Amino acid sequence: MDTKITLNDMKVNIWEKGTVRAEVTDMDGNPVNGRAVVKINQITRIQGNVVNGVFCEEHDFSDLVNDEYEITMIYGGTSICNPSEAKAKLVLNKDKPVYVSISDLENACYRLTKWIEVNKKLPGRIAINKDNVAIGDLLYVVSKAVCNIADGVSEDVLVKKFDAPKVSSESITETFELTMDEYVAFAREIVEYMDVEYVSPSSVSHEFGRIGFMNLVYTLSKVISNSSSESLISSVYIRPWNDIVAK
Repeated sequence: MDTKITLNDMKVNIWEKGTVRAEVTDMDGNPVNGRAVVKINQITRIQGNVVNGVFCEEHDFSDLVNDEYEITMIYGGTSICNPSEAKAKLVLNKDKPVYVSISDLENACYRLTKWIEVNKKLPGRIAINKDNVAIGDLLYVVSKAVCNIADGVSEDVLVKKFDAPKVSSESITETFELTMDEYVAFAREIVEYMDVEYVSPSSVSHEFGRIGFMNLVYTLSKVISNSSSESLISSVYIRPWNDIVAK
């Protein structure tokens, strides 16, 4: 008798094993047994049993380099069941979630502020443990960390992906002090904006003018590097970005 395979498109995380699951039945919908293989690029990657109409096998896809593949499942049939095959799409998710602890972030922020003060510019990325975090993404991380510490939350911060602003729009011309309440309010504003818009803000507004994106990264990094996981510093001085990077 003829058989059919129900194999849906699947998405797997490249850093962990994925499960290929399919149902194999006769044309009346009755489950069948037997053996089946799964091929990618005409190469057999998975072999397993079909038991009571179900094929279910875990597999390591971490060696695959493309983002998407066509997979082919072939049911071998039995003495009473004919072979059949089905195709589906395999999508590989390569964006492994990165979580940053406050202690690791403190270290990274200290290194970042010192690097800026020596090199007189903002780098494109910062290393945190084994991960390279884009500066646009770091603004969210430091802002979220400030909010968490202010709220008494000790959990690690998830690094999310954001577009960087096209410009860092700043208009402040003098050094002034931000109280804890003020910079925490800025951090909350930044987190709320980025969660909705998926882009880093070009600036935030203060009574003395706009504080630009690059200065926000630098200043909030100073806050984190001088705080602890339990408490924030009482205030931070903010300087015009042009003064910070002046050679």
